[in-house]
Amino acid sequence: MGRAFWIMLAVGLVLLGGVLFFTGRMADRQQQQVAQLGGAFELVDMNGHKFTEANLKGKYTLLYFGYTFCPDICPTELTLIAETLDRLGDLRKRFRVIMVSVDPERDTPRVLKEYMSNFGPEFIGLTGTPEQIRHMAKIWRAYYRKAPDESGDGYSMDHSAVTYLLDEDGKYLRHFAYATPPERMARGILEAIGAAPAAQGSGNAGGRAGDDKS
Repeated sequence: MGRAFWIMLAVGLVLLGGVLFFTGRMADRQQQQVAQLGGAFELVDMNGHKFTEANLKGKYTLLYFGYTFCPDICPTELTLIAETLDRLGDLRKRFRVIMVSVDPERDTPRVLKEYMSNFGPEFIGLTGTPEQIRHMAKIWRAYYRKAPDESGDGYSMDHSAVTYLLDEDGKYLRHFAYATPPERMARGILEAIGAAPAAQGSGNAGGRAGDDKS
């Protein structure tokens, strides 16, 4: 083999090493970002009790940031989550759904309790002081912003609409984009927790299309 071949081979190996190094660094960075999601917090649940990261243990959690005065995005997403639970069959008893209010001025525990009752017994509303909500949004990288209406007399809340899946220790597993269809969310949940479709018992999600990770 000629000298040119060996030069090309050496160059190729150098380039391959660079690609593998870069890929490894990117994977490490992504893993680090995931590990940074979540942390210590203190809020108040819809029954007026203190709720911290310790209360996330014991069940899988679907975590969402929203508010009760939301005209369409929040009720749509919470309804889709409720339909997702329907597709989990017997596994649904291992899940809770938490909505952290990004509108603590209006979302008192009483308001949250009445609102969450529209979606199912697994649904829990959390609120707190503005500072506590800002901290919770920060550790989960959730976005929200008050948007005054044109009259200046009222306001809405712009906010991200990601649904996070947490394991039974309250640790992040994956997330779902807004309006992910229930069958895809259910399949994504089952894959993330390592449960086969057959584990759904009498649920109706078996055999449906795969999920789409956001």
